[in-house]
Amino acid sequence: MKKLLLCGAALLILSPTAVYAKQTENTSQIYPMVANSTVANWDQLTEELAKQIQNFETDIKITYTGKIGDLKKEMMDALEKAKQQAVYASGHIESTMVSADSLGNVTYKMKYLTSQTQEVAVQKKINLILKNIIKPSMTDFQKVKAINDYIVSNTMYGTKTKASPHSAYALFFEGQAVCQGYALAAHAMLEQSGIETKYVVGFVNGNEAHAWNLVKVDGKWYHLDTTWNDPLPNRVGAASYDYFLVSDNQISKDHTWIKGNYPTATSTKYSYMLNVHFAHQLNNIVYFSNTADNDKLYKLDMTSGSKSKVLDKRALYITGTNQNLYYSDYSNGGYLTKLDLKTLKAEVLVKQPVTNLKVSDNYLLYNVQTKEHKLKIN
Repeated sequence: MKKLLLCGAALLILSPTAVYAKQTENTSQIYPMVANSTVANWDQLTEELAKQIQNFETDIKITYTGKIGDLKKEMMDALEKAKQQAVYASGHIESTMVSADSLGNVTYKMKYLTSQTQEVAVQKKINLILKNIIKPSMTDFQKVKAINDYIVSNTMYGTKTKASPHSAYALFFEGQAVCQGYALAAHAMLEQSGIETKYVVGFVNGNEAHAWNLVKVDGKWYHLDTTWNDPLPNRVGAASYDYFLVSDNQISKDHTWIKGNYPTATSTKYSYMLNVHFAHQLNNIVYFSNTADNDKLYKLDMTSGSKSKVLDKRALYITGTNQNLYYSDYSNGGYLTKLDLKTLKAEVLVKQPVTNLKVSDNYLLYNVQTKEHKLKIN
């Protein structure tokens, strides 16, 4: 089931743009800006407006002293250009009211889906996450995968939040959001990790408003939809890669967007990531449930991109440790099964249907119906 609910309530006002990222930790804080700034031309006004939007200011007052022509048009053009310079913040704009007097005093009243206090917390959270998942030796591909995997593994699609479910804050601190929150969170993490990215707004399955990302990896653009890589309803360990570094042709099967506003994505280099579900990586090998072969257990060599079948068994909720895999064997009643990767010998550990497998502190955690159980493993 795809995520279509409530994605469009606040994102149609956005302007897509590219962001050129920095690879340093963002230690900036949000401080009150000085109101009533004075500028002499519209480029200066745009720059000042972008700074204040980036700072999540709500009452922006700028005095314009230059030549006044079509004031209304110039004010709106400046707003759109400022949004292009402040992509993440403008993605959180809920509404804008613009006014001016005959003396050139321009006011932008902004309402955001978040607050300055929440955004300080978001930045601290992102710094902490990236410190743990991004290493200097990583390739761009590895960085994008790590960010996708973190978001998909630690969040869920939903609207039951105190903060706006359209915000990155809700995703980071309440564990759920809608597509806008997913895409904005991914945008911020990608940007700070040194990945050039664009925030994309469009539609899915015809007319459902949606948001996702474009990322540049090794000089080529690809689509990344973390929302649709996260199954609904939420399933632990059920990350997929069907919308991970895909081309225009691939994603246009169910996504539409104004293509002229974005760079083209023609490369299919990472098409080997398609049909990879319930993935678990051990060193450079990813073990996964292959949706192209009735969820049979496969492995993917991340160096060559080659796939091969491990067992002619339907394996879901895959996890592992050292040289052992653990999975729910849907060819055998969904029983909890252990696979020795050296001998390929399978052993049934629990003769009941199990779900939501994960390893924690030498224990294998799993659910039987809704009750969690744990099993000591070596």
